[in-house]
Amino acid sequence: MNWWTKLGCILTGWSSTVLSQCSEASKCQLSKYTSALLILILIWGVTGFCFAQRYIGLPWWACCFVSLFFITIVIMIERQIILTSEKTVSMVAFRAIIALIMAVIGSTIFDQTMFGKDIDKQMSNIIEIQVEELVKQRVRIIDEKLTSLRMEIDSIDRLNAELQADINANPFITQKSVTNSQSKLVVNGQIKTVNNPSVTTTQVVNPKQAILEGNNKIVENLRGQEQTWTQKKQNVEEDTRKECKASVGFLEELEAMWTIITTRKLAGAFYAVFFVLLMSLELFVVVSKLVDKGCDYEAAIKGAQRVRIAQFSNAFNRVKTAPA
Repeated sequence: MNWWTKLGCILTGWSSTVLSQCSEASKCQLSKYTSALLILILIWGVTGFCFAQRYIGLPWWACCFVSLFFITIVIMIERQIILTSEKTVSMVAFRAIIALIMAVIGSTIFDQTMFGKDIDKQMSNIIEIQVEELVKQRVRIIDEKLTSLRMEIDSIDRLNAELQADINANPFITQKSVTNSQSKLVVNGQIKTVNNPSVTTTQVVNPKQAILEGNNKIVENLRGQEQTWTQKKQNVEEDTRKECKASVGFLEELEAMWTIITTRKLAGAFYAVFFVLLMSLELFVVVSKLVDKGCDYEAAIKGAQRVRIAQFSNAFNRVKTAPA
């Protein structure tokens, strides 16, 4: 058994032991299934890699894992058809639905990759519209914040002006302190304690000066905030544009691609052709399964199944009829 046949058995799930006893017709049938599977593996491997790289932003080695995941799904789906012995309408209908979904997804991802530059141009127009709307909202919020800061600064400036006027008129204030000292005197032969109060007058700096300094620090902090918000207002358009470009997602690019294929006839025709191609490739295996006649490999599998069922039935019957 050559390497191609072994690879086909691994991909399709066919038994190499049973196949080795079958004719060349079965090996040809396996070769057709293997070729169809490899075509789908290549297509969905590239699709998974492109999807992970463009929309998830994974490194190349992680994109390879995503590609392997897509390939595994395709192999498992195709095995449901290849390993089914009976040809039923429900099987064909179910596989056709899956083929339609996979063709839509595959053609969409492929076209988004191939129409990448056209989509980028379309996204530039969409981003400009988004930037215009977001800038208006953010400028309004920044203006409200600046207005609030300026009102607060003006309020503190008026208070500081009043404090400064009072400080200029009274840079120092007089504080009086009273202290009592006691002395003992002898009056009429008796000792008496006499209080001697004394008043001390001192000049101190107007306490409003400390309030003024505290207010100046608050104003300085508010002016720093005002400068920060003013800088944000100056850069709001550029920052918003960078943010919109960095957050472009799959659905936004899908809408851009839909606009391209619905407004440009050539793009729409190319998408339709690629969709039909993928749809045909997805149905390759199931059509081969329906059109081709059963090979001796399938006959061997069915025969082995009937023999095993007959053996089990005979064994169960002997158990039932055996004397107790």
